Amino acid sequence: MGIYDRDYVNDQRGMGGARPPSGGGRLFARSPDWSVTTWLIVINIVVYVLMFLLHPHVWNAGILTLNHMGSLEVWRLITFQFLHSPNSLMHIGFNMLGLWIFGPMVENYLGKKKYLAYYLTCGLFGGLLFVVLNLLGILLKTPIPGVLAIDPNSPLVGASAGVFGVIVACAKISPNTEIMLLFPPIPMKMKTFAYGYVAIALGSLLIGTSNAGGEAAHVGGAIAGFILIRKSHLLTDFFDVFGDSREPKNAKGKKQSKRSAYRNYKNTDGPHPDEIDAILDKVSKKGFASLSEKDKKKLREASNDA
Repeated sequence: MGIYDRDYVNDQRGMGGARPPSGGGRLFARSPDWSVTTWLIVINIVVYVLMFLLHPHVWNAGILTLNHMGSLEVWRLITFQFLHSPNSLMHIGFNMLGLWIFGPMVENYLGKKKYLAYYLTCGLFGGLLFVVLNLLGILLKTPIPGVLAIDPNSPLVGASAGVFGVIVACAKISPNTEIMLLFPPIPMKMKTFAYGYVAIALGSLLIGTSNAGGEAAHVGGAIAGFILIRKSHLLTDFFDVFGDSREPKNAKGKKQSKRSAYRNYKNTDGPHPDEIDAILDKVSKKGFASLSEKDKKKLREASNDA
């Protein structure tokens, strides 16, 4: 059994379907469980169905408005991300399509836990920018480009802010990858597509289109994504409210030291376990993206150990 088959390393894998942005190797080997991207898509679809079955309870419980934030209903910064307009299948359809296409690349790059933290944080910042610009519109009482002149009860829903963050991350991870646009069907580099998409959202916000509130969320998600994909270590403690997310666990889900992960493996002529410990510490704290080519080489060598 190699190093990449061990429970501790498995916790760091990205589980999406895209190939890793550099190298490849067994670090991104097949996993029997669903990716975070798949789970997000399924949850969004289930909530969409429940929204019709339990109308209006699901909608009222999850939407985000300025008035809700004034009442300190802060959980809505998360719940709004899983609701979509009941009047348009295009809303949820395009969001889930974008997540399905671009999500796996970011998930592979960050790993499961950081990817989920990244996605939710981008959505959260999209919601915050919506609220702040709405509040400014009420306080200033003067039309200003980019400020939302909308009712404080106007709801924000949708996964778009998180998806924008994911798309911006792809522009950093693999900027020169060519993608094919749907409308019109022309090839375009990832960075051109991503930043062009953000520019359109920003322009729509500044001129005050009918969906200016949604565009504010798009811009907020993109800004958060631009920062966090470059400083992904900030996401490490996102889930620490449930315990220390950096602690490796064994096959039974119990916490164990990184040293104990090697207890049952014999020494080989490959890298010393202390070196691998240090590399795995780095992955745990900063993600796979932080590894140097030398570190990756040592992991590949350790993977060949019997």
